[in-house]
Amino acid sequence: MIGNNPFHTFYPAGVADNSNTAQQIRKYAETAARRRQMGLEGDGADENSFAAKLKKADEYLASGNTCGATDSIGIILRQMEEPEAGGKVNKTVIHNGVSVVVTKDALYGNTITIGGSSKPDWIQVSTSVGTVNIDLNDLDSLMKCLDMFSPEDVNAILRKITEVRQTRDAMQEIDNMKNTPVEQAEEEEDEE
Repeated sequence: MIGNNPFHTFYPAGVADNSNTAQQIRKYAETAARRRQMGLEGDGADENSFAAKLKKADEYLASGNTCGATDSIGIILRQMEEPEAGGKVNKTVIHNGVSVVVTKDALYGNTITIGGSSKPDWIQVSTSVGTVNIDLNDLDSLMKCLDMFSPEDVNAILRKITEVRQTRDAMQEIDNMKNTPVEQAEEEEDEE
C-alpha cells in the first residue's frame, strides 16, 4: 500500500492464513512426498495445520458421514449406547449453562428434559427426536437450548407452549367470570 509511505513504494497488505491455500497445499504435498521417499511414516504435518485439517475433512467426506452441530440432540442420541430391553440410558449435557438430560428408554422412547425450577410446571412436547419435557416456569433455560433442535422441532415446541398458555388464560378468564357478582347472583337465583 502506498498510503503515507515516504518512499512511495507498494507493500502488499498482510495475508491471512487461509488466503494462500494453494501454497499451503503444495508445501504439504511436497513434504508428504519427501517423507514417503525417505521411508518415514505419516505426512509430517502439524495436526493444526491447514493441510491436516483439509485431509481430515476429505477423509470424513469420503466416509459418507454427515454432521451438523456437535451438540444437537440428534447427535447426542447417536453417540449414546442403546438401552437393554426394559432399561434406559441417561446422558446429562450442559449447553449454554443449562442442564439437558437425554434419556433413551427401550420401553418409552427418547425423553429430553431441559432445565427445571424449584416449582416446576412441566409440559411434554412430541418432536422428531423424542418427547421434550419443558418447565414453563423456566423458559429462559429452554431459550438457551433451542439451537439444539431442528427448525421443525423448535416450531412444535413453541406452538405447544403457545397453546398451553392460551388454554390456561382462557380457563383463568372463565374462573374470573364465575366469581363476578352478577354470576354469583344468577347462581343464587338458580338455586332458589
